[in-house]
Amino acid sequence: METDKKSIILNLYCDEIKEYPLKIPFINTFEKWTYIGMLIVPEFISDKLYKDLINLRCLSQPPKPWGSCSEPCPYHNLNNTEIHYQNTDDSIKYKIASNWVKYWLDDRENIYFYILGINLTKLDLDKFGPKKQKDKHSTIYNRFFRTALKRALKTYFRDYDNIIVKNIFHDKGNAEYHEYFPWHSIYKLQSEEDKIYFANNHIKFINSDHRKPDGDPVHSQFIQFINIILGCFANSLHLNATSKNKYSLTVSAFPIISRIIKNPNNLNSRYNYYKRQMVQFFPKEDLKGMDEQSLEYRYKKLNQFYTNRELPIERKINGQLSIFDF
Repeated sequence: METDKKSIILNLYCDEIKEYPLKIPFINTFEKWTYIGMLIVPEFISDKLYKDLINLRCLSQPPKPWGSCSEPCPYHNLNNTEIHYQNTDDSIKYKIASNWVKYWLDDRENIYFYILGINLTKLDLDKFGPKKQKDKHSTIYNRFFRTALKRALKTYFRDYDNIIVKNIFHDKGNAEYHEYFPWHSIYKLQSEEDKIYFANNHIKFINSDHRKPDGDPVHSQFIQFINIILGCFANSLHLNATSKNKYSLTVSAFPIISRIIKNPNNLNSRYNYYKRQMVQFFPKEDLKGMDEQSLEYRYKKLNQFYTNRELPIERKINGQLSIFDF
């Protein structure tokens, strides 16, 4: 008799950081990076995760469940704001973001995410659309979004017989109007993978601000959450946001960030991030101009994803930054 197949239902929440500059010390040059962040929320976790995040908006002491004040709270409207890494110089946004970062570090089982960093400087742009195409970034983002989606689902949920993606939510932006992006990744994976299914054949674009008409009271909260996580990783790797609050947020997240990047396969980490939280980078080698028939090219092409990168935030924490880092 055939055993019951194991299935899991997921929603995905996606955000990006586009063409983020990275200064290379000593040689006075810059690389450009794009980051794709995906928060993966199993349906049976969704309600708890939402309630935990929304309750962490309450900044009273002691904190109360969100909306449970016996009298109209003068701070409720102030706390009911969009949380975005770039806007955390605002004290209230910073305090809520800090609560979320602490929640991330304390979690051991509910938070799943995948981040892919793409080094645009090392890509051969001729392989991403016609040479005359002006907007190469959209084609690059479309291609690697599919890669990120596939890697996340197959890495974290490979033990399931059926991986059902109910919806993919993406922060509103230019990708919404791309000819292929809203549907192409779903179409390709649906046709290529025999146990990944999509209940919706188009990505849903929503405003990350849950108060806006084109936002969502629940789903926009999750996009804000992955934005905070993505911002902390990007600043650890680039150290471009040096304001007090952004630096403090990044330092708070550094204990788990450093472990995920330096030791991604640690099954014994007290943070229990293995097969739940991962950051990868591409490409490791610059293959532009190499003979594609050569053994060296074929070898390097097979080993282009990597995890370990230098973290400038670590040198700043330890007081080891030099004048060449600025």
